[in-house]
Formats: sequence, structure tokens, C-alpha cells
Amino acid sequence: MLQKNFNEYLICNASSPLISDGLLREELLLYNISSDKWEALTQEFGEITGKQLSPDDEIGTLSGGQKVLLMCFLALYSPAPKILFIDLWRSLDERNRQKIEDLLKVYSEAKEIRQEEILDKT
Repeated sequence: MLQKNFNEYLICNASSPLISDGLLREELLLYNISSDKWEALTQEFGEITGKQLSPDDEIGTLSGGQKVLLMCFLALYSPAPKILFIDLWRSLDERNRQKIEDLLKVYSEAKEIRQEEILDKT
């Protein structure tokens, strides 16, 4: 599935959720998040995690679960019409899994969102 959809989907792998450990600003640029959307993104992230982010914050200090949540928000707020999440539930506790499931339902009205689990569980 991954190779087949490489050119069509924004692929977000929770095994390596962020491109860098640098500034949030760098990830916002990579995901093509406009300045009017980053405020909503960081507000929603803060509501779930209790951690407020600004574009100049270093994201390398986030926990694994927070990085996966941030990856999810970056993808959902991006202009990509199709998103493929791989191993999305990795590092998320039950409460955050439910919140992300709810978000995916809302965003799936405007975007094509797929999930695939490929993590070796043995």
C-alpha cells in the first residue's frame, strides 16, 4: 500500500513522527501550514496536551505521544487532500486515541484519510 500511494498521499508515520527536532516553525513550513492555521493548530494541541506551543519552540523536547499528536495535527491542518497515517496509535494513550479518532471523523469529511498498521508486534 505504501509504495502504491507514495505520490498521492501525505504519508505520516508515527514511528518517526516529526522531520526534525528543531523549531516548530520548521515543521509548519514543511507541512505548508499557513500562519492563520498555526494558531488554531497550537490551540487545539494545547487543549489536548496542556502544553502551549509557539512557532519558535523546540519540538525535540516533546514526549513520544506529544510528537505523534503534533504530527497528526500538522497533517490534518495541511492542505493535503489525502493523508495516510501509519502506526498512528503508536505512543498514544487511550484518552488521546479517542480524541484523535474523533478528529479523524471530523476531518474525513473534507479529506481522504487512511490508516495502516505495519508495526511488527512480535
